[in-house]
Amino acid sequence: MFHGSIPADLRAIIHEHATTWRGQAEDIYVGCSGNFTIERVLHDSGFRLHGCDVQLYSSAIGWYLAGQELPITIRPESAYELDWLDPYMDGRAGTLAVVLLGSRFFQWLGRGDHPYYGRMLAAYRQQFPQLHAKTVEKIEALPLRLASYAPMDVNQWLADQVPTDAPVVAFPPFYAGDYEGQFAALDKHLGWPAPEYPTLDDAAKQTLIERITDRPHWVLGLHFDVEELRDHLRGQVQTANRGLPINVYASVPRSRIVRPNQRLEPVRAPRLVPGRELGGTLTLAPLTMGQFATLRSQYMNHNIRPGAPTMALAVLVDGVVVGAFAYSTPKYDPHNVYLLSDFPVAPTSYGRLAKLVLYAALSTEAQFLAQRAMNTRLTRLNTTAFTQRPVSMKYRGLLRLNSRKDSTDPAYRYQLDYGSELGRWSLAEGFAQWRSKHGQKEGEPR
Repeated sequence: MFHGSIPADLRAIIHEHATTWRGQAEDIYVGCSGNFTIERVLHDSGFRLHGCDVQLYSSAIGWYLAGQELPITIRPESAYELDWLDPYMDGRAGTLAVVLLGSRFFQWLGRGDHPYYGRMLAAYRQQFPQLHAKTVEKIEALPLRLASYAPMDVNQWLADQVPTDAPVVAFPPFYAGDYEGQFAALDKHLGWPAPEYPTLDDAAKQTLIERITDRPHWVLGLHFDVEELRDHLRGQVQTANRGLPINVYASVPRSRIVRPNQRLEPVRAPRLVPGRELGGTLTLAPLTMGQFATLRSQYMNHNIRPGAPTMALAVLVDGVVVGAFAYSTPKYDPHNVYLLSDFPVAPTSYGRLAKLVLYAALSTEAQFLAQRAMNTRLTRLNTTAFTQRPVSMKYRGLLRLNSRKDSTDPAYRYQLDYGSELGRWSLAEGFAQWRSKHGQKEGEPR
């Protein structure tokens, strides 16, 4: 029902720490409540809970849980698109349900001329009475209640409203502007008494650290190291390979470390090795997620963060594995599948084996398997490359460069978005093209 979450292992650490404060405090104050995961974790701990945040999404939840009216209305400039929501705005659970559901579909408003967004908007409006009723039912069944909620800057809240000896738990947003961007559509279409607040930049986080750690009981989650808190580092949680680790600093002297546990399964087919000649028949074989994880861990660039695919396929030549690729379910365009991963085995005698994997991914056979797995018609493929160069040599010539942006990953300079039609050739035709253009061995003349 709520967006976002804190990993389960992290929630367990918070609960374990907070229970040690029983008998020493009656209230716990949670800064940067977000989706109220921490409050939900502690709802049965016996403490009175207090929340704080600055976003409309969070404030709507916080007001409701604190038993207050929700002063939220449809903005006049959005009434022509959303006046049909007025009957649902009751200032309590009904209004909160509109906010929660609106966080899903408000982003498509104004884009209804696009076939996909138009269809989604029409479906939401048609099904809204049932969706709203079910959401209200879930909201009213929530066991969590707050003693108070404050829609204000966390540093101001700590300075003005939180007793200096009260326990505080906070996991501030990892990046400045995280929530503003995520819930921008809500602010665009809904009016509310929005607080003024400074950006939670590095300086503000330092102030937050000082105002939390200057207390007898506290837990603080950060995605960076704090040298002066080294003696208070009580846990580190990393739930996925190459995922962002979260440091848990606390006043409680209990330590926990959580590391990812990836399930691997053997791939029993032989792999192409140096000196082995390629055969004559290119085929595809479905992989389990464990088998794909095995190949990915062995052959994919270790700097690339792995995602969760919908379908993974091995690429074989005469039964010998030469590579693998994986698709994920279309997110916005239902006919555009996302190529999540593609990589060849290594080392081999063939320098351009990565392009053979792409020929296989663009084949009619791959298109058929993906359509069957995802139960939808797929006509296009897109993918993203993070690189130090303005062009990806692997994708050049086979995929179309749709956009080039500065990378959001500090390890790379460029983020390149590529696309192509799907089902451009059969596996046999693609293999023949690859042989004529890229099939030379290392050291052979082209």
